[in-house]
Amino acid sequence: MKRILILIILSLTTVLIYQENRRSKILPLPTEGCLSCHKSVSDPDTSHPISAFGCYSCHMGNPYSLDKERGHLTMVKNPGDLSVVGSTCGQAKCHPDIVPRVKKSIMATNRGIIKTLEYRWEKIENSNKDVEYLMAKENAGGLAIDQYRKMCGGCHLWKKRGDRQGEIGKRGGGCSDCHIIDKDRKEPIDVTKFQHPEITTRIPSENCVKCHNRSARMGLSYFGKFESEGYGTPFDGWELNQRRLSGGRFYLNLPADIHYAKADMTCIDCHTETGVMGDGTRHEYMEGQVDITCRSCHDPLFTSVKEAGEAGDLAVKLAFLNKKIDIPQEAKVGRSKKGKPMYNLQKRGDQIVFYRKKDGAPIELKIFPEKKPHHSMAGHERLSCQSCHSAWIPQCYGCHITYRKDLVQKDWLSGEKTPGQFRESRSYIRFSKPTLGINASGMVAPFSPCQVFVSVFDRKGDYVHEESLNTLTMTSFDPHTTQKGSRTCHDCHGDPKSLGFGEGILYKKEKEWRFRPTYDAQSSGMGIDFPLDAFVDINGKPAQLTSRKGARPFNQEEIGKILDVDGCFPCHVRYEDKIYEDFKQSRRRFETEKDLPCWETARRYTP
Repeated sequence: MKRILILIILSLTTVLIYQENRRSKILPLPTEGCLSCHKSVSDPDTSHPISAFGCYSCHMGNPYSLDKERGHLTMVKNPGDLSVVGSTCGQAKCHPDIVPRVKKSIMATNRGIIKTLEYRWEKIENSNKDVEYLMAKENAGGLAIDQYRKMCGGCHLWKKRGDRQGEIGKRGGGCSDCHIIDKDRKEPIDVTKFQHPEITTRIPSENCVKCHNRSARMGLSYFGKFESEGYGTPFDGWELNQRRLSGGRFYLNLPADIHYAKADMTCIDCHTETGVMGDGTRHEYMEGQVDITCRSCHDPLFTSVKEAGEAGDLAVKLAFLNKKIDIPQEAKVGRSKKGKPMYNLQKRGDQIVFYRKKDGAPIELKIFPEKKPHHSMAGHERLSCQSCHSAWIPQCYGCHITYRKDLVQKDWLSGEKTPGQFRESRSYIRFSKPTLGINASGMVAPFSPCQVFVSVFDRKGDYVHEESLNTLTMTSFDPHTTQKGSRTCHDCHGDPKSLGFGEGILYKKEKEWRFRPTYDAQSSGMGIDFPLDAFVDINGKPAQLTSRKGARPFNQEEIGKILDVDGCFPCHVRYEDKIYEDFKQSRRRFETEKDLPCWETARRYTP
């Protein structure tokens, strides 16, 4: 009986093993029809594995069909496109909080560009137009809006990705514009097995520079490239040089920003996710959205991750998504201008470490205490870091635009050719030390010219003087050419270009300052009575407009104070010199005490 029972148990065990073996050999059906064809596709990244997300979650379509045509119905190739992103990246279980911010960001709205064009070209002061508005209304403005649509409208997040060949085709595409690694790809031959485009939060600078290489040209300057004239000089042997940018533009190699030259830092090492994707506010200009300052790193404030609440959680999340930087759960992290966490700037005990986002490499960080005399001396309270530490700035003194009403041109927003054609040529691009002035925040900062000359031709091809215009404007921005060594004292206090007079000779005659410009405005034929590179005259009268309300050149009083100091530099060369502790008193002593050593020196060198 016992033997029979054992045989029965063995028989049942054999049957169970057999059945289980059969089940293990039968592969489970795909969870969606897409995977029945696309069996072996690489993961976009470790946070978006296809085994968990499939295809439908991002690309939509019909996941229940095994038929190609029906399966691809309503499918989107680019889930990051802003026209569909609310149903893809922005769906409730993914990134619903980020998408509304991105749509309000300056890179999606282009409000600053549009507002500046309408104000400078047509004196419209309260424009509130943005890209989305212009896409809905084809006839939403005059000459300035037409110029934006046909010349500027190819650089914003609403633009369709891949609509052209080359660099221009890589621009746009919403979230994908930044988060997709750009590579030249061909459509896969085998749809069952191919490499999915790579998604990353470690955004390479190439993704930034594909747009930020014109206008202020920060993306070029940071890496030590200056877009030169269109002549191709200096020559390589007997031929034009081979250093080319997109559009066949030539460039020169100049000193790169120290953050790149010394530490190999990329754009995202400084620029935060809030500064790039927006903070939920429709800012008018880029400087309102930017969330980083020099002080953020060089005079940092730290927050404990454990005590920071949502900001601490965000720091941990961003570090986790980066995958190269230690998660700062037990550390303190730096705070940006808007109080957001800078997860790659960490304080562990007494040690402060800045981590490079692309590879997690630690970088030695220099903290600059306020006690340094050159940073704290009286009279320097309004100096921005860029005013002293920017080595050079691109300067475009002549953007010549012709507008032909008798021709047509493609509209970037509608994709259609419409009446009116713009053509641009440049003939006076320079690099030099920045002109200084007062920016919209009331700080001394670098300025660069943005001068536009527009010639309008009617439908018969005849020049129309009444509709033609020119706007000579000075714009303040960070050149992204930071160097460790600052400009000399004389560079700011005695150089006419820095003071805003333009290139030329600054001298004193009969105890009054005089200036002889290099550029002869009277013979220019442009009808101006000031040098083309002048921001202000010797008496403090502004020569050009500014691109921001409140921004201005130095006034007469400021110019006088700046020049007063220049005469002391031959003897008093150090910041620590006691005469600079109270310069007003030092100046009074110089005027009343004729036995000072200064007078002996002055008499020796004065004719």
